Amino acid sequence: MNRIICLFLLLQAFRPGTGGAQAPEFVNIFSRLQQYPALEVVIETDLKQLKSAGEDPDWQPGVLKIVHAGAVDFEQKIQIKSRGHMRKKTCDFPPVKIRFFEGDLASDSLEDVNELKLVVACRNSDADDQLVMKECLVYQLYNLITDESFRVKPAKVRFENPGNSRKNMESTAFFIESEKELASRLGGRPLKPRIISPTAMDSVAYDRMCLFQFMIGNTDWGAYTRHNMKVVAIKGRQPVAVPYDFDYSGLVEADYAIPSPDIPIQNVRDRYYLGLCRSAEHYNRLFKAFQAKQTELLNRCDQETSLSKSSRNAMRLYLEDFFKILNDPRRTQFAILENCDKRLKK
Repeated sequence: MNRIICLFLLLQAFRPGTGGAQAPEFVNIFSRLQQYPALEVVIETDLKQLKSAGEDPDWQPGVLKIVHAGAVDFEQKIQIKSRGHMRKKTCDFPPVKIRFFEGDLASDSLEDVNELKLVVACRNSDADDQLVMKECLVYQLYNLITDESFRVKPAKVRFENPGNSRKNMESTAFFIESEKELASRLGGRPLKPRIISPTAMDSVAYDRMCLFQFMIGNTDWGAYTRHNMKVVAIKGRQPVAVPYDFDYSGLVEADYAIPSPDIPIQNVRDRYYLGLCRSAEHYNRLFKAFQAKQTELLNRCDQETSLSKSSRNAMRLYLEDFFKILNDPRRTQFAILENCDKRLKK
């Protein structure tokens, strides 16, 4: 009963405070963010503390405001902390995680509903803004392939340091749907085993993820430790793998990105398949599913107006090379089938 009361109060906190016509109900903060065609956000917090946090940072207080038509349309006290060990080392400003409630909730099942990750530009430059939008687009490309994927919401974010306006900063950014909301949308629940074998997961979802990672040139993930991969338990199926964090992929081509150290490639633009060995029939179905999405995926790159023409063209060319591999049995054999089970054997 206490959990039900907590959830009711949590949802009531997200009712719009503006007058006029009755606003729609929102089951979580991500749904609220999605209603804005062009999302503008202001986050007030101690920026020095946020950027200087160590390996295991504490949550710190803040305020999030959604600005619409020049006025604050929504305001909520939050907790915020930095995340991402590698980006902390290489970036001027780290990605963050935001809780849209005060204090600690008694129930872990409620805690994640309105806890979102926010990806911001590594440095204050146009080039880094482009990298953020390229990674955001990668999430959206996977959305086109399957609903079993994290949704994202692009945003313009201004970080304000109360009492010190000289420290304010603006960034191109995007919010990532929470793991709890993803699982709920799929009719399941998050599964967090310490170790899970790829052979224990749903073969369709896992192989689809592996081929997608190959398509975008990403080796910065791992099944056993769930590195950059969430697992969802859905009744009647084996656990479903859902990937995230694509900034180390060749499709994004961040200047700080390097291949996974256990992979025999020197550049993130070089693809390396990390999936399991399956039957020829299984792989043919998988390849055909991606080939059926070729035009839609390429068109989505062409239509991303937040990216420069050169960025759009580069992403399209990289994806076209992937489809050339799929359309050539000899290249498919060499680049994909002969590398299967390589990481499993280790």
